[in-house]
Amino acid sequence: MIKRKLMQELWEDFVWHGQLHRAVKKEVREAWLRSKAYGVDPYIHRGTNVMSPSELKSLQLKKKEFISISLPLMEHLFSIVKGSGFLVILCDEHGRLIKMLGDKEPLRLAEKVQFLEGALWSEEAKGANGIGTCIARGKPTQIWEFEHYIQASHPWTCSAAPIRNSAGNMVGVLNMSGLGGKAHPHTLGLVVPSAEAIEKQLQMLEKSRGNEVKNRLLEVTTDTFAEGMIIIDTYGKIIKTNRVLQRIIQKKEHELLGKHVTDIFINRIFYDLPAIPNDLHQEIKLKLLNNLKQTHVLLTSKTIFQHSQKIGKLLTIKEIQRARPFIDPLSGSQEKVTFRDIVGKSKIIRKSKLEGKKAARSDSNVLLIGESGTGKDIFAQSIHNESKRKHKPFIVINCGGVPRDLLGSELFGYEDGAFTGTRRVGSSGKFELADGGTAFLNEIGEMSLEMQVVLLRILQEKEVVRIGGHKMIPIDVRIIAATNKNLHEEVEKGNFREDLFFHLNVIPIHLPPLREIREDIPLLAAHFIEKWAERWGKPFIKVSPSFYDTLQLYEWPGNIRELQHILEMALVRMSGCELGMEVLPADLSRI
Repeated sequence: MIKRKLMQELWEDFVWHGQLHRAVKKEVREAWLRSKAYGVDPYIHRGTNVMSPSELKSLQLKKKEFISISLPLMEHLFSIVKGSGFLVILCDEHGRLIKMLGDKEPLRLAEKVQFLEGALWSEEAKGANGIGTCIARGKPTQIWEFEHYIQASHPWTCSAAPIRNSAGNMVGVLNMSGLGGKAHPHTLGLVVPSAEAIEKQLQMLEKSRGNEVKNRLLEVTTDTFAEGMIIIDTYGKIIKTNRVLQRIIQKKEHELLGKHVTDIFINRIFYDLPAIPNDLHQEIKLKLLNNLKQTHVLLTSKTIFQHSQKIGKLLTIKEIQRARPFIDPLSGSQEKVTFRDIVGKSKIIRKSKLEGKKAARSDSNVLLIGESGTGKDIFAQSIHNESKRKHKPFIVINCGGVPRDLLGSELFGYEDGAFTGTRRVGSSGKFELADGGTAFLNEIGEMSLEMQVVLLRILQEKEVVRIGGHKMIPIDVRIIAATNKNLHEEVEKGNFREDLFFHLNVIPIHLPPLREIREDIPLLAAHFIEKWAERWGKPFIKVSPSFYDTLQLYEWPGNIRELQHILEMALVRMSGCELGMEVLPADLSRI
């Protein structure tokens, strides 16, 4: 990012002399040229074109449904940054501000420059700015300080993302603005998933038009968030949960729906629901009925309204004493797996192991390519454990599994007070934790384009900045990435950045599917059978030839992972000391 003083000089060169420097970001250069063509005065110190109170009220009434859908997600986003000098703003498709949330002081400063509800901040009106340029580009956009075209906006940094309906038409913009010193490159990573969540709710609303608001709320994208979520009606009956909540309490959704919340939880707080405040943030030990296990969680509550009438509550439950959220158990405590532990004598697997051993002797980035279940994680561990970094951390980052609204803070860490109201003490991100060791980027093909840009910057500059911080932290991390996708095709489709692909694809290693190494299936099966028999204390197990023959004829769409599952099930089902075809699933025994 260009330093503030230099950026000011580049802006002055353009507005005073018409000189446009290549050092300015391409999207900003294009926005400045459009601003000049629109005849926008760059020396404006205060915005114009603000609606009267009656006009604003009329617009908000017209956009009432859009605002009511967006507001809970805006409140969730604001709860993350509350107290840190940010504003969360919802705009219509023309760039007119229709709803703002923020702390008192930044709202006062924004009002001084007419950045307030009812004001128009399109490029035609205010030149290059986060909202207007986002609309012009149709893409998530971040505009820093002197990248703004008019002087009124120079103290601010704006991060904006478009909101579209099911037809793909832009219906609004979600923006987060803060004074330049408060902003951070990862702020856009918080705005984009919130805008996408609003899009999903809008699209679901369009599909379910005519249903009651309560029923529409049941279908919101609760799985967008990292917390467990429960929606209850005014009587305390559970009408919706998400997968995170189901994991925390080890129950499936059908076991929860329709039950009173006190049929599941026995904490005193659940017995007096009307008394639970709307802005509750309380640490409790979650107690389940007929279950001795207690989980330390943060419980929050939000009241759900329909036309000013209370129709239920949204309860969120977040585990707060889990060891480093989203860091795989393999991180730092993995078994010392090496290539000697990889079973197989086929020509293909021997070639893959040889390439892996060569990769372990270098420090270049590795891309493991193979279908799900082919053992990419085992290969990654083996490369790390036979490299010079073997005594350093091995950190697993599941690019498809980490919730997008937490990617920034989990990957890059955050400083003390970065997110006032939710986290008080700063924390290292995963790349800092991996310093000196290896970062295993699993499911790299699932990473969003926004995060690909950030990852590329880290690979190029070898340093990270914590959210809420300004210090560049140098890191020495070896990257091993894995994918089950054809990244060449993903690059052609525009789903994966070509420059990032070239950075990762230094040493490509292809891992074969099980159906291509059928000669290794008896070796693998014998290995797993011996391991489980020893673990379970079973006596010597004899395996019939037909058992192995059947395994070799099957196509194995789930590869080695599926083979392990079926063998474990077969050992459980066997009654004697011999494994035969009768203990295999019907799909296999019919081959």
